[in-house]
Amino acid sequence: MPVSPIRTSVLIVGGGLVGLSAGLFLQRLGVPFILVEKNEGVSPLPRARGIHLRTMELFRQVGVEDAVKAAAAAAWKQGAFGGARRGETLINAESIVDVATMRSKIAAAGASPSSFGACPQTLIEPIVRQHLETRGGNVRFGHELVSFAESGSGDVVVATVRAKDGLETTIEANWLLAADGGRSFVRRQLGIGMSETPAPQHLVNIFFRADLAQAVEGRTFSQCEIANEKVRGLFLAMNNTDKWSFHLEYDPAQGPPADSALPDLVRAAIGLADVDIEILSHGRWSTGVSIAERYRVGRAFLCGDAAHLMPPWGGFNATTGIADAHNLAWKIAATLRSEAGPALLDSYESERRPLAVRNGHQALLRSDFDARFGMETPANRGFFADLLDSGALLLRHRYLDANMSSAGDTSELVAHLQAQTGTRFPHAWIRHNDQRISTLDLFGDSYVLLAGPKASVQASSRPSLDSRTPVTYVVGKDFAFVDDEDSWYTLTCLPDDGVVTVRPDGFVQERSDDALDQGIRRFRKNTTRSVSSKPSARCNA
Repeated sequence: MPVSPIRTSVLIVGGGLVGLSAGLFLQRLGVPFILVEKNEGVSPLPRARGIHLRTMELFRQVGVEDAVKAAAAAAWKQGAFGGARRGETLINAESIVDVATMRSKIAAAGASPSSFGACPQTLIEPIVRQHLETRGGNVRFGHELVSFAESGSGDVVVATVRAKDGLETTIEANWLLAADGGRSFVRRQLGIGMSETPAPQHLVNIFFRADLAQAVEGRTFSQCEIANEKVRGLFLAMNNTDKWSFHLEYDPAQGPPADSALPDLVRAAIGLADVDIEILSHGRWSTGVSIAERYRVGRAFLCGDAAHLMPPWGGFNATTGIADAHNLAWKIAATLRSEAGPALLDSYESERRPLAVRNGHQALLRSDFDARFGMETPANRGFFADLLDSGALLLRHRYLDANMSSAGDTSELVAHLQAQTGTRFPHAWIRHNDQRISTLDLFGDSYVLLAGPKASVQASSRPSLDSRTPVTYVVGKDFAFVDDEDSWYTLTCLPDDGVVTVRPDGFVQERSDDALDQGIRRFRKNTTRSVSSKPSARCNA
């Protein structure tokens, strides 16, 4: 007997960090989904190790921040995450950047209720998966997408998924979210090309176990560059004792070394001939940049590695991918609820793709080890001035209306977050409903109208993902600032009768003084609502 198709709102393809995060974001908004992943477990090969502030803020929003912080605290069995070293071998490598310097740069990214999380991806993915499944998420590892197409009426995607035992299931979904990696099956089936930047390096990521606790005691690091007559590559610390990753550089014309040669090559990089090496996993990769030419075809969207691949230098790729999923999740939810028009989903590509292009270029510049750590040398002097602050790239970027950008770049950076249109609303500690929370904790479920203490506004009877019906919070009435140095003006540069409309993802959609500033590129996607107030001067915008 034929089996009826399974219906859902979103089919997520890919169970890596981006796909799992997308599930959490959709789940929080009450959007049904099915996640399929062809592998039976999460990836054994470590990639990302640093979770940037913005990603931790998103994890905070879906209630997994504390679990990730706990894993990060337990990950480093001695020393701490941070610092850079260089030498002929790991044993004689010398420090070039200390932990304190790295941490100060991370802290300077911007005010946040969260903090940078140093935790290998191999520890984070199981946490995110566990939370998703515990909360009732329909997660199917060991299930591979084998075909998909839009229905004849164009109102759903019809997909065929095959389990490890060969059993096939038909799934009908309103939307398909592809987070299925750099070799994305979905992207290839859609015929989406990639904009490629040639790779300056080809490497083998060797994840191994070796007891080096005594060798690195008192001289731990985040990265250690190695170059000698036998090997050239980079050590990445995983726990500062017995788990490590060595990225071995090789000549693509000659191909990678044989698997049997890897232990001895790792020993040559360490500088100890008799150390026991257990190879846990390994895989080839390159430091080129690839950006999908399109992020959407019909009812299918690309996220994460399916949309962009970039070197790990700076930690931009995973962070960019998770933010992709967050940007798309609330737009899908709003569209499914008929609280936004179809054009809202078109803004996903116009907002996220320019960031991937820029972040990929910045990661590529950081292929130079010294540039990666902010050190100018004769070798990198030609491009050093092009390096942008990583905190600004990930926390202080500004979405702009693509129609207003003559240069084709629909994003820019701001020096300070001051509720500029198109930026993430600034963090401040507030007291709301007798609880100490962040201003960022007000966002996520609906549009929000934040108002100064003298603004004339009315409470919304139906807060929603429709920009015309935001939930309203008034300073002094609905919340108060905890710290004396914070105020409505210091946060927004608006007078006491000013207002700010914030999207569900925490980005400012509109300010009451936007119409008064002829130089601003308006950021009003899919809204018929406008706000007005007395003139005010922008401060340090």
